Amino acid sequence: MHVTLVSLNGLQFDDNALEVRVKTPIGHMVVLPGHEPITAVTSPGPVIIVDSKNQEEIFASYGGMFEVSDDVVRILVDELDHVDSLIESEIQDAIKQANSMKVKAKDQRELDEAQTLIDRQLVRLEVARIRRRPKS
Repeated sequence: MHVTLVSLNGLQFDDNALEVRVKTPIGHMVVLPGHEPITAVTSPGPVIIVDSKNQEEIFASYGGMFEVSDDVVRILVDELDHVDSLIESEIQDAIKQANSMKVKAKDQRELDEAQTLIDRQLVRLEVARIRRRPKS
């Protein structure tokens, strides 16, 4: 199947793949060749594409949508981070800063901004830790 992954920064992946894993509001979904047509919203979390060489391309996504049709998968997201750009210690520091912002928030807007930062960093941390897991 052919997979295209596009963010606001442009084309991130455009090649054949064996498998695509995305997170949706109702749980994780695996798309394999021959999958039934579907259009769905993605939730913040990992997007994992197993390419034709059986190598995983792993991204942190903050939500978007995907479509499967005629053995073509199109994933559209606003923002995306490749796992290779994620440094766990920096993410941990960002979480601490966001928690500090949350504690110091003076109004609901500041509280919401801090929580958004925390949520984003938690997705990045989840994806950064995927890289360390041994393949089963």
